[in-house]
Amino acid sequence: MPTPTEFMQQYRNLKVNVVIDDPVTRVCRISTHHVQLTKYFMMNWSAGTDQLSDYQTVTQGSKDAWFQTNKEHIRTAAMGKGAPRDYELALEWAVRSKQIPVVTGATLQHYVDEHLGIDCSGFVTNYLIAAGRKAYSTEVVQNTSAASYFSAAKAVNDPARIQAGDLLVWMNGNMVKTNPGHIAVVESYVPQSLVGGNMRVVEATGADGAHPKLLASMYSVERIIAKGNGAPAMILVVKRHGVSGSRVAVIRP
Repeated sequence: MPTPTEFMQQYRNLKVNVVIDDPVTRVCRISTHHVQLTKYFMMNWSAGTDQLSDYQTVTQGSKDAWFQTNKEHIRTAAMGKGAPRDYELALEWAVRSKQIPVVTGATLQHYVDEHLGIDCSGFVTNYLIAAGRKAYSTEVVQNTSAASYFSAAKAVNDPARIQAGDLLVWMNGNMVKTNPGHIAVVESYVPQSLVGGNMRVVEATGADGAHPKLLASMYSVERIIAKGNGAPAMILVVKRHGVSGSRVAVIRP
């Protein structure tokens, strides 16, 4: 079972196999390229958006048998909701369909940077599936939102009980944050204040201070609000990416 950071690293080491026909030796060989997914991508289906344009670029296809076999995985990646293997298939399709006419590590990386990314709930949902804590289905990976993970019944209300694999769900006051919400995974936590932060968190985020956008970083817990008096669960007020004041509930999936 991977840790959150180990699972994140799989997106940083996507493998794309390319068949090369060597005219000199008249032998076909496989060349493997490694590329990184580092971009945040939240799907927007509105006409004329960059996100819709990217989705259409990645999923453009035909009745090609290989595409038909793998189309749902490619679409999931194009929506910013994919597992590492989904992005590898999307890149293989870009090569097969000649969207990348000259295939090198650099041209593959450029294609990823231009057209592919992942959103917060896409990363968390796929992590939970990889960790054996959630069942896979196309419906689950494509349509699970950040806010849907909030459940007062599953909340961790004692900071001493926070553990690796717990989820941080963003709150707006005492209510779960929506449109958009945000979610991340705890890698580690220590109760005391430490220089640089006391909670290591893995997430995909569009935050200005996050570089790259899929990363592990340190949060500082600035305040702990106990459950009660209108708060449906313990709420941590945290400083992240240089900005104070984010409110998160801790959920054990």
